[in-house]
Amino acid sequence: MDVLLQSLLVWALTLTGYDDPGYLPKIEAVSHETLAIKLCDSDYCTAVAYYDSQTETIFYDNRMDLKTNDGARGFLLHEMVHFLQDKNAEIKPEDMDCQSRIAIEHEAYRVQQFFLKEHQKDTFQIDMAVAVLPSLCAEEGETVK
Repeated sequence: MDVLLQSLLVWALTLTGYDDPGYLPKIEAVSHETLAIKLCDSDYCTAVAYYDSQTETIFYDNRMDLKTNDGARGFLLHEMVHFLQDKNAEIKPEDMDCQSRIAIEHEAYRVQQFFLKEHQKDTFQIDMAVAVLPSLCAEEGETVK
């Protein structure tokens, strides 16, 4: 797993320009139910991974095949970008407004899109996620520029 994580870290560093923190985040497979409880307010939950800045851990759905599935690796790469954002002081959860949260998500999705395209994988889901990002702030009463 370390080889995969090192590889994804190189992708993330190259595509973002962030400084290398010199170490990898922890990674932990968890059940989809665990992800849903942590991340979703409803029974319908499409979340497959998240980065926890307090523990420096990427949690991912244990059903994902990271050994052979580039789509699954793309989600891990997305979370690796959040790890780098955290280590480069881009993530400050206590004082981030909606626009700031969208900006960090947009960057992570952009890296994930590039990775998937380079591996000749479909990016429709990611394209749709990027397209709806601005509307999230509108729902909170903020305007996205």
